[in-house]
Formats: sequence, C-alpha cells, structure tokens
Amino acid sequence: MKLIKDKCKICAHDPTEHILDGIETNLYKSRKKDVKLAKEYCAEQELFYSNHKLKPIWRKCCGILDSYVVTLKDPKKVS
Repeated sequence: MKLIKDKCKICAHDPTEHILDGIETNLYKSRKKDVKLAKEYCAEQELFYSNHKLKPIWRKCCGILDSYVVTLKDPKKVS
C-alpha cells in the first residue's frame, strides 16, 4: 500500500499523525483498497440499519475520507 507522507497544503491534514502500531489508518480515494473498504462499511451499516443510506465523503484537496453522510429512508418504503 502506498503511504501518503506529505501534509495537505489546503486542509493541513498530516497523515503521519494517524499511524497506529506502524500501520496507517487513513483512507484515501486514490487507493482502490480504501475506496472498497469505505463502500463495504456503507453496505454493512445499511444492512444493520435498513432505514439508512450511507455515502462516503472524500476531501477534494487531498482525497482523505472525511466523513459519511447518512440519509434516512422513508419508513413507509422500507421493507
């Protein structure tokens, strides 16, 4: 996995601050594995919470996963 080492010039995110036991914990849109992990997380949460729809939000400047947007489905339409 390619390590991102440079601090973002726009949002000042420093990837070196998010290393746990030598493993980078950041998720980046530029890495296919990270996008897959984010999508899998959304799918798992949508199975657990049937009235939720999740979408990962990536920062435009550096591509790091910023948050997830949760949209509540209409309870009348949830099966």
